[in-house]
Amino acid sequence: MHTTSSVASSTHQAVGDKGRPWRAVAVLATLLAAEAAMVAWFFGGWLLALEGKRWAAFAALLIFGGLRSHIEQHREEYRDASVSWPLILGQTISFAGVFATLTWLAAGATPTMFGDIGSLPAAAVPAVGWLVFSLALIAPRLGLVIQLLSTAALFAAFALTAWNIGDLTKNFWNLSSGTTMRLVELLLGPFADGPVVRPDQFVIGTDTFQVSISAACSGFHGIGLITALLAGYLWWFRRILRFPQALLLLPLGVVLMWLANVLRITALILVGIWMSPDIAVDGFHSVAGWIAFLSVGLGLIWGASQMPFFTQPDGLSPPTEGATRSLATSAPPAIPVDGCGPLPTHLSSTTCLLPFLTLTAVTMLAQAFTSGFDILYPVRVIATAAMLWSRRHDLPWRTCRISPVAVAVGVVAFALWMLLAPAAAASSAAATVRQDPLQLSQPWQIIWLLFRLVGSTVTVPIAEELFFRGFVTRRCISADADSVPLGAFSWFSFLVSSVAFGVLHGDAWVAGVVVGMLFAMALYRRRCIFDAVVAHATTNALLSGYVIATGSWSQWG
Repeated sequence: MHTTSSVASSTHQAVGDKGRPWRAVAVLATLLAAEAAMVAWFFGGWLLALEGKRWAAFAALLIFGGLRSHIEQHREEYRDASVSWPLILGQTISFAGVFATLTWLAAGATPTMFGDIGSLPAAAVPAVGWLVFSLALIAPRLGLVIQLLSTAALFAAFALTAWNIGDLTKNFWNLSSGTTMRLVELLLGPFADGPVVRPDQFVIGTDTFQVSISAACSGFHGIGLITALLAGYLWWFRRILRFPQALLLLPLGVVLMWLANVLRITALILVGIWMSPDIAVDGFHSVAGWIAFLSVGLGLIWGASQMPFFTQPDGLSPPTEGATRSLATSAPPAIPVDGCGPLPTHLSSTTCLLPFLTLTAVTMLAQAFTSGFDILYPVRVIATAAMLWSRRHDLPWRTCRISPVAVAVGVVAFALWMLLAPAAAASSAAATVRQDPLQLSQPWQIIWLLFRLVGSTVTVPIAEELFFRGFVTRRCISADADSVPLGAFSWFSFLVSSVAFGVLHGDAWVAGVVVGMLFAMALYRRRCIFDAVVAHATTNALLSGYVIATGSWSQWG
């Protein structure tokens, strides 16, 4: 028999039910999934129309990461927490209040009896109640509920700062705009096809192509993002960083991001001059900012990790005995699986990451230099295939055997995708025409379609499954992903990898989450990542057949 204190009894007893670990977390995850589906169904169009969607997603991931860090510190207690039905009822009732609030806001948010000032607090009350009940549902004692709420409040405050940091950095633009324009003019001089002109304070280019630089495209959003990214890096990796010198990464990131913005504006004008104004405006302009952010952010983090001035590798302490035991119980034994051949139960993080990073990088670069039809799609197929070929010794796919169950999972995933993908996925007639490969002449039309089919059914499924099911699932179980066998299960890794996979699919994120869960289940059944690849490839093959048969080219994305 297990006794608890009077404080603990105010939430629910931490009964050690070893037979059903993470039961409370699983119940909460189910509730949240159902509630998210309801919100997406009734308010999806309204929420997608709101400004700041990317900032909101970033804030949610930041808060979620902070909560996960707290739960990991008290892993055994959360693992064995029991389920409290009164808390489930409270969470459900408070969600009803949140749902009613969203209905009120979507209808125009008429002022409350307290006036305009009272509208926001009135809308926040059910949301706060929903948050408290949700956290209390998984916390085994009151003290941890308070810690969870404190952690959520701390990271919410940081996320709110990150949300508004763009406005804060507008002042930086006001101070640096003159210098920015002078540097762009200096860099353009040797490469422009004519004299550089500045007909207005924030208009620059040549006689053939000019750009107007407003505050919105001045780079302050990138400065805000890089500040938030580096601040999160300083917090989560504080054990291996040297302070106070590690704090120098923040001003260094701001300066590098500002210089990257100067290069971005210069490159934008050169693309408009040398290639096409349409490519500069429709392609390069929308992607170059993200390329600059990822290059500066990841480059700084990698550079800092290689420099003893910023990092102290000895700060990484070995895992405790309890953590080691927990990992051992959550991971299945590393044994060969019949039908899956000698595919290793351990794949290196490098093998899992490089194909997806190659696919992502080439996709962004291709989008930067195209406008309208994705004529450069074959380039990403070739680049990803080349990377997979370079790692072929770690991926002995020829010895694997296709499982009928994995194919069936892919068929079900296709059916659910067609059912759950929003109507917006079909896009407008204009978008369908813009992505129609039939506009190409022969034989390029056939060649492009063949590359598109190979990409959809081969390179993309392999690269994405290696990343989401091969790396993300294991990284969520342990910081040392290489030590975790393929197919090791935990609710946290299952949900995070599935949600991340859904977010990758934009407006069709609900369908993406669901099919991501199915691909993960294909992996867990035999602990064979090839099954997840087969399921993914089957879904994409069926979708490709539907697209070609119906001419719904925008469904290919």
